[in-house]
This record gives sequence, structure tokens and C-alpha cells, in this order.
Amino acid sequence: MALNGRMNVDVLFHDTDGTTSLKVVSLESATEYTAGKVAVVTGTCGTTAVTIANLGGALAYRDASGAQVSFSSFDRMAVQGSSGLILAGAGQYADMSLVSTGWRVAVCDKPPQELIVPVSGSLNIRTKGGTASYTVVIYGT
Repeated sequence: MALNGRMNVDVLFHDTDGTTSLKVVSLESATEYTAGKVAVVTGTCGTTAVTIANLGGALAYRDASGAQVSFSSFDRMAVQGSSGLILAGAGQYADMSLVSTGWRVAVCDKPPQELIVPVSGSLNIRTKGGTASYTVVIYGT
């Protein structure tokens, strides 16, 4: 089975004074992936955290061959949801978290290896208030 994909982040602002002065503020990152695993997890959550993935556990998501996807490590993830979502790691991923509001995509990398001490972990999602629908894309090995 083969994997081919990318994650792009592009930030661009043109700050002008309305006449002749222009400042450009820009950040850009693009990463291509040709190996590894990817999964998408969708659902709804409230203020109580829902575990969406355990390290080493199989997800409900099935890859192109029909096999359930499981990870030995989570390397990068992206989340998008209908309202204020908090995606946070636990265990070895306790330093990994991100927030998404109003259908905006948020992307997070795993913490540096020197911060990873335990050998287990999970990804949990919750809202700051109310309920929300979410989509999480997980990339790892």
C-alpha cells in the first residue's frame, strides 16, 4: 500500500497605509508525505473529553485496502470543527494540543523526542462549552 499527501500552512497579510507604503507579513510551510499512515476521525463531542485515538489501538477508520488503521506514533494532526474545540494529547503526547474555532483548520506536530517520557498515549477532544462536530486527520507511523 502507498501513501501520498501533503500538509500546507500559508499565512499572508498585506499591510498598507492606503497610498504607497506596503509591508508583507508571511509564513509558509509545506510538507509532503510518501510513507506512513493517515486516518480521519469524525464525530461530536461536548465538554467531557472523548478519546479519539489510543497509541497502538486500531481506529474505526479503514485505509484503501480495507484494513483498520493503527499507529505506533502520532506525528502530526489537523483538526476542524463547528465551534471551539480543544484537541489534546495524553501520556507521551501530553505536550501536544491545539484549538480550532469556527471551522478553521488547526495543525499540530508531536512534541520533540526529549519531551516524550512514557511509552503510551492517546488523543482526546472536547469543547470549551456546548457541543461540536469535528474532523481530525492524523498522520503517523
